[in-house]
Formats: sequence, C-alpha cells, structure tokens
Amino acid sequence: MRLLSKRSLQGKLTIIFIIIVAFIIGISTLLYLMSVNAVRKVTYEKMQSQAEYYQQTFETEIDQVLTQQLEIFSDRKLPLLALPNSGMNVYEERDAVLSVREWMQALTNLSNLVDSGVIYLPKSDYYISTARIRKMNEDDRTEIQALLEKGISSKQPLQYDGTNYYSLRTGSLGGRIVQDPNYVFVITFSSRQVRENLALLSNAGQGGAFLYEENTDVMLTSGSEETAAEIWKGLRKDQNGSYEQSQTVSADGKHYLVLLGGKGAMGTFVLYVEEASVLGYLSRFWRDMTLFLVLAAILAVVFILYTRQTVHIPMTNLLKAIDKVKTESLDTPIHHKGNDEFAILYEAFNEREAKIKQLLEEVYVQKGLTQQAQLKQLQAQINPHFLYNTYFMLSRKIKRMDYDGAEEISKHLGNYFKYLTRDGSDSLPLRQEVEHAKSYAAIQQNRFSDRITVQFDDLPEEYAGLIVPRLIIQPLLENSFGHGLENLEHDGLLRLRYTGDTQNLNITVEDNGKDAADETIEKLRESLDDPNVQEVTGLINIHRRLKIYFHGKAGLNIQRSDLGGVAVTIFIHDLDSKEQVL
Repeated sequence: MRLLSKRSLQGKLTIIFIIIVAFIIGISTLLYLMSVNAVRKVTYEKMQSQAEYYQQTFETEIDQVLTQQLEIFSDRKLPLLALPNSGMNVYEERDAVLSVREWMQALTNLSNLVDSGVIYLPKSDYYISTARIRKMNEDDRTEIQALLEKGISSKQPLQYDGTNYYSLRTGSLGGRIVQDPNYVFVITFSSRQVRENLALLSNAGQGGAFLYEENTDVMLTSGSEETAAEIWKGLRKDQNGSYEQSQTVSADGKHYLVLLGGKGAMGTFVLYVEEASVLGYLSRFWRDMTLFLVLAAILAVVFILYTRQTVHIPMTNLLKAIDKVKTESLDTPIHHKGNDEFAILYEAFNEREAKIKQLLEEVYVQKGLTQQAQLKQLQAQINPHFLYNTYFMLSRKIKRMDYDGAEEISKHLGNYFKYLTRDGSDSLPLRQEVEHAKSYAAIQQNRFSDRITVQFDDLPEEYAGLIVPRLIIQPLLENSFGHGLENLEHDGLLRLRYTGDTQNLNITVEDNGKDAADETIEKLRESLDDPNVQEVTGLINIHRRLKIYFHGKAGLNIQRSDLGGVAVTIFIHDLDSKEQVL
C-alpha cells in the first residue's frame, strides 16, 4: 500500500535519518581509521628511530670490541710469550703476561656487552683471562680443539655456545683461524647484558625487542621467547621474498606493531609493541563515539515517533480518506484533534467531499439517462435486412411444409424480440445475454447453414451469474456475420469462446473472414478509446458502456484471430468485486 511505501512522508523522514546516521558513522569510521593509520605511522617512525639508534650503538660497540681483539695481535710481547724458549727471563715473561692481562681487562671494560676474555697459549701452556693466570690443562686443550673445529666450519663473525655469543681469533696478526695456532683469543659477550639492553626498548611491559639469527636459530629477547618466536613466525614477506619492514602481527591472542631493523652480528633486530597500548586513546575515543551514535539513533527514533504521531498519522488518515473517495465512498468525513494545519485540511476535505458527492449524484443521474439512451439506440439499430431475411426464410419453410424448422425459427425469433423489447433493468446475468446471442446465432445459422458454421463454447458456471450490461455479445456476432463472413462462399466459421481465471474473464467472438486487413484492425482498435471519433459505432458503444459499468476494468480488445479473421474480446477484470446472482 502506498501509505507505507518509502515515498510516504514517514518513509522519507526515516530514510533521511538513516542517511544522516550512516553519514555520521561513515565519517566517524573514516576519521578513526585515518587516526589509527596516523598513530601507526608515527609509532613506526619512532620505532624506526629507536631501532636505528640501538643498532648503530650496538653494532658500533661490537665492532670496537672485535677491532680491539685484533689489536692485541700487534703487541710485540705476545709472540714472545706464545713460544717457548723465547729467551725471556722470568721477570720479562711475567711482565709480558701481566701486560696481556691488563690489555684484556681494558678490553672488557670497553663495553658492558663483554662478559669475559681468555687467551690460550697452547705452546707455552699459558691460560690468561681477565680473572686469572694459570697453566693449561687437558680440559683447556679439549676446549681449544672444539673451538677450532667449530670456528673453521663457521663463516659467522660471532658464534654461539648455547649460552653466549663469542668471538674467536687465532694465528698471527690477521687473527685467522688455523689448525695449530700459537695463540687462541676468545671474547665472550654477555647474553644477559644484551637482553638488558633490549629491555630498555620495551614500553612498560607492553612491547619488546629481540635479535634472531636464522642460520643458527638463536634468539635473544627482552621479553617472552614464546611471544617473540610467534611474532617471527607470523612475519610476512613481500613478493621478492624479503620481510616487510613494518607490519602488524598476531601473537598470543594480541596484535603487535612490528618493525624489522637490519641484520647485525647477532642476527636480525626486531622491535615490537602491543597495538592496544598504542591505540588505547583511540579505542576510548571510538567507544565514546559509539555511545554518541547510539544516543543519536535513539533521538532519531524519538523524533520519528513524534513526527509519526503529529504528521504521519494525520496524513495517513487523510490519504485513506482520499482512497475512499476514489472508490466513490463519500460518506466518511474525517476529524482531527487539535487546532493545527491538519484541522484546516480536514475541514476543507470534508467540504470538498460533500461537494463531490453532490456532483457525482448529478453525474450518475445523467449517466443513467445516457446509458438508457445508448441502449435504446442499440435496440433501434435492428438490421431491417435481418428481419426481412428471417421472415423470408420462415415463409419458405412454411411453403415447403418444413413446420419443425419454421417452429424452431419462430421460437428463436420470439426470444430475440422478447429480449430486445423487454423493459426493466439495463443489466442482467451473463447467462441471459448468452442465450439471446445463441438465439440470434441460431437464426443466422439456419440462413447460412450451407456456408457458415457457428460454434459456441459452454458458458462456465462460475461466470453465469455475473451481472453485465445488456446487448454486449449479439452485436459482436452481427458484426462478424455482416463484415467478416458475408463474402465467404463456403467453410465460414464463427466461434465464441471463454477464457480466464477467478479474477478475469475474456469472451472472444472470432471468425475466419478474409476481408479485414491489418490496417483496418489497427484503426478499429485505436478508435475504441479515441475521444475525437464522431461516429459512435456498435463496437465503440459496447466498449464505452462496459468501461462505465465496470469502472474502467472492462472493455473491448480487437486483434487478428488465430482463425485468420477478426477477434473481438470482451475483457472483465477483478471479478471478486463484481455483482453476481445465483
């Protein structure tokens, strides 16, 4: 119903409010997403700065330590100390040992990353560390052999012993790792200190950093190793197979902003922070915005309900009254409580309704007189040739002493004239109209029996009681006899059939005449609803009477018949609303 459609005032208001709320939600969501992206960008930039500063400092310290580790090989006392029978006396040898030890202590103090340093002198059996000086034992030699074998096979500057990273230098000034070195210098870096340095990058326990070496699967982290491992596992690679520098990764049920730094001596540096801690303010803003939107929606609903009560319902009542006027129900005045604009509209409507009712009564009276005049016109249009031919045919049958045939024609002719000349209502059940048409067709059938066949379908019982105007079928038969079949010398066919359903009825009169061209049929169809047609033919008369009687839901349709001639169809729609008799 159009009162409830989206084109109603209430529907338009609802759509407008939905659009406004959707616009606010869209703008808020867009602003939120833009803010999230901005915060992420700033966070990544900060993390980038932290990563660059940390890695630069970290790698610089390691490089300084490794450089100093090589510098010891330039000490002129170390080669003398490494070889037995070097010619040094006891005091010179002790002085050389203490000098090497002091240099190592200075090296360990160079960076807090250095845990310890040890120099092995296998050929002179010296073990010199930052803590002690002693002679080597078998465990030391076994340790040296393991270090040498691992160092030769490894190409990494730093190696991992399961607890700490260490740097191994052997041989001569170049520090090459050889099988039978004169000295072996091992500097051990403190994993604990590396973790403590990484912990300085954490954000109140909501982030962290770690170093990961893929080749050896060694990870040093300031936080949970499980979290760090899950973050590394969730890192994405680009189309070139390289890890994306900044990305969001899910781990242990949380989302982290992750930044990958460069690859250093102890592996790839990764810095991460929990996304919720970064976007906490924005999350609170979004909750507040959601609350605002909910309140806005509630206010919109309240406003819609208010406008429904004050505008939509009065407007609906007015539209319903207008719909009733369309169905010619003019006895339902409407009333409005209040003293607003609708009260004025209701009063004006009631006045117009009363005026329309008066005018319609006058029109109905005039229409009734017009219909009676049209019916009288149809009754007066009895074809004199039909009467003459019928009486002539009756006379011949009597002369030939065909009394049964004469009696049948007399009976049909009497029914025909009885129907035409009857007084009373201008409408009657469809069964009577069909019987009248059959009487007319029977008379014509007797006349043209040698060249025209008439076929009548049985009238379906559900349509028999339908009230219709008088003289709507017989003129169609007369039109077919007089214009469609008159020039056929044999095999003429006139057929009346019924089609339709519970809501629609079609009564079709068709023939197989050959005289009607397509242009003629088209002109006949156009003339039915052409107000400029001056001559009112029988077909136009019937069409107009049907439209008036059934309020525009009935009329004639003219088209080419499947039989080859002309098919004129009476269509009647919306049968449930039509009057019927049992």
